[in-house]
Amino acid sequence: MSFSWPRVLTIARREFLSTVRRKAFVFTLIGMPAYFAFVSWMAIKPQIAERLQALKSLTVLAVVDSSGLYHGARREIRTEYSPGDNPFSTTSGSPQVQWFRTEVHLYPDQKTATDSLKAGRVSQVLVIPPDYLATGKLRRYACQSGLFSSGADRPVTRWLVANLLADRVDSMRIERVVRPLRGLDFYAMNRQGQFELRDERREAFDFLLPMSFGLMLGLCIVIGGQYLLQGVSEEKESRILESLLCTVSAEELLGGKLIGLGGAGLTLVAVWMFMGASFGGPAAALAQIHLSPALFFFMLTYLLLGYLFYGSLMTGIGAVTNNMREAQQFAFMFTFANWAPFIMLTSIIGRPDGRLAVGLSLFPPTAPVTMMIRMSVPGGPAVPEWQVGLSMALLAAAAWFALIGSARVFRIGLLLHGKTPNLPEILRWARSG
Repeated sequence: MSFSWPRVLTIARREFLSTVRRKAFVFTLIGMPAYFAFVSWMAIKPQIAERLQALKSLTVLAVVDSSGLYHGARREIRTEYSPGDNPFSTTSGSPQVQWFRTEVHLYPDQKTATDSLKAGRVSQVLVIPPDYLATGKLRRYACQSGLFSSGADRPVTRWLVANLLADRVDSMRIERVVRPLRGLDFYAMNRQGQFELRDERREAFDFLLPMSFGLMLGLCIVIGGQYLLQGVSEEKESRILESLLCTVSAEELLGGKLIGLGGAGLTLVAVWMFMGASFGGPAAALAQIHLSPALFFFMLTYLLLGYLFYGSLMTGIGAVTNNMREAQQFAFMFTFANWAPFIMLTSIIGRPDGRLAVGLSLFPPTAPVTMMIRMSVPGGPAVPEWQVGLSMALLAAAAWFALIGSARVFRIGLLLHGKTPNLPEILRWARSG
């Protein structure tokens, strides 16, 4: 039977339509971004709320001063909080500042102060030992402590510094001592050789943007490969493949599945990028994040090569296994490599030109996700052209060998039932077909 492109395209159309019409695909298409957005919001929103709550709950601070340094200290702490301190705030311009007031009550001894704390008359207790000036040691007591209870550190620090320097230094110098970097504008050189302003919002996007691109690319590659794995395993288990092979060749069936399910993966990418631009675009524009069109070209290229590499492996696994459970067990060993860069995410983002990042971006199984993370780091060093070219060449070569080997295994393993072949047998099929 000669190879026929019309039959390949017919199979591809059938695979694409049967995949995108599934409820699971629609859920993945819409539910996955919504799920990650919800999880991110749930992770970030409570942190901000907890920090604000820590400031609000510090209404009365009990101070036991054994050093004698704070007998004449002010009996009030006023703390400001600006929504601009939140790196995920979408507020631009001059946001309204919130002020929190804390009363300071002096107590003669620690027991009286802690009894008032247990009775709920004070929020926290600060004990200043006699040798505080020499050692800097303090003790603070609270009825409960959360992960972000350190949000109350700032008002206590300001009160200690301001009153320690009172009558010795003017108020303006005290303010500068307490928050010396409050008005700091930090500029760093971008890839174009120009200095640009960096702030907390920009640093947050510098971490989240490459992670999002790498995650989206990795998900699309794995989902496309899983569709191939599932389709081949189910059809083989139900003996549908035996009927299909009466009218098409194994190569035509493999090509049609790769094209059709690859199109489904590209559909996921297109919809997710549109949703990301719609919801994240305003915040990215506010943080002055500019994405190069070349980034999307490279993302598409790595998606196709990565999908071809992993999809070929998944097809071969589906052909040699007897059921979906076996196929999933073998597939996990290969798909784990696709997610390995996220284990070293902070190292890759922190040093995108380091040996680890370069090595992972040249190693075919980890190249798509790692290179996408490196290339999307805002303000990071530009990835050398030779590394991009070498990475693509190695990935393309690996994808080609995986495709050829899987096609040979696919041809033999489709009609194989019973005992799963061992590794030497599979390698022999991949070499000789």
